[in-house]
Amino acid sequence: MIYLDNAATTFPKPEVLYEANDYAQRNLAFNAGRGSYKQSKISHQYIEECRSILCEKANAKNLLFSASATSCLNMVVAGLNLEENDIVYHSPYDHNAIVRTLYEKSKIEHFTIKKMSLNEDLSIDLKKLSIDIIRDKPKAIFCTHVSNVTGYILPVGEIGKLTEQIDTKFIVDGAQAFGLINLNLQLSNIDYYVFAGHKTLYGPFGIAGILCKDKQIDLDCVFYGGTGSDSLNVYMPQEGTSRFEPSSPNIVAIYSLLKSSQWIFEQNSLEHEKFLVDYLIKKLSLIDDLIIYIPPNDYTGILSINIKGYKSNEVAKILEDDYSILVRSDYHCSPFIHDHLKTKEFLGTVRISFGAFSTKEDCDVLVDALEEIAYDI
Repeated sequence: MIYLDNAATTFPKPEVLYEANDYAQRNLAFNAGRGSYKQSKISHQYIEECRSILCEKANAKNLLFSASATSCLNMVVAGLNLEENDIVYHSPYDHNAIVRTLYEKSKIEHFTIKKMSLNEDLSIDLKKLSIDIIRDKPKAIFCTHVSNVTGYILPVGEIGKLTEQIDTKFIVDGAQAFGLINLNLQLSNIDYYVFAGHKTLYGPFGIAGILCKDKQIDLDCVFYGGTGSDSLNVYMPQEGTSRFEPSSPNIVAIYSLLKSSQWIFEQNSLEHEKFLVDYLIKKLSLIDDLIIYIPPNDYTGILSINIKGYKSNEVAKILEDDYSILVRSDYHCSPFIHDHLKTKEFLGTVRISFGAFSTKEDCDVLVDALEEIAYDI
């Protein structure tokens, strides 16, 4: 099997992840921070160590843990207290974790949603965005850091600088980026940066987080329950991370994330992935009837293609059935960028996404397979 769907979840994981998961299940699986006994306190200390290390890597002042990036984005959207007459911007590259959350919420609260414009090369039109946000003064601006369709690295630093001109919140979906791309919330003026543990941090499913630019978290509390403290109070704490982290913390996932994060931050995975993408583009450009959706400017290890005469899901099925190559097809939960890529006739794209363990030999096998598929049409 050749696994090339790392944008969905990285696989395989580093050995330290498997070891950490087993160790945590055997030694740390207590109700962390809830009991006064030693094991509970040790488990809690590991949670705070993970929080501290990830904040340090992002130059963040706080971190809220949750179960998934989608859950985190729901917390942010609901916590912003968006109202009628508010305006919100997002990018055409955004995943439905942003898009559906905003559009569903807007049906209730009746705020206005606007999309950023793109240049001809499909990069973000920063000049127009600057004009638009000064005019509209949006309450919030959302965008993904890395497109999960094309691998395009959006200019979040430049967008963050634009937001300094107005009173707005800047929220970035970093599910395809944190651990892969250097991040500084203070320099980029990002208020809330969402990550998923099981993607570019090479951690397990079931853990994600919101990195916060400021220590004080300016969001409404929208999820309620026990925090292990002040239990006679029927209301949530007014300050601290516990206000946003009710219920038993997932210590097994957090400890595993701690160890996988320490591993990935010592790698140079971005350079490795870009080498593979550049190598693949060079090889694929020689195949007739194969379309490559090359992203503008800078990019990661994600590449979308199509073959004329096939739907994207047909190519993915042939690759799996005949060559044991696993890729992703269809629209990748990104509803707007396909209008710009003009991929709807193919029912989306065939997405190839590399990870730290992908190899040049994987590329060669994939190229041979795609060449055979293209020539069969």
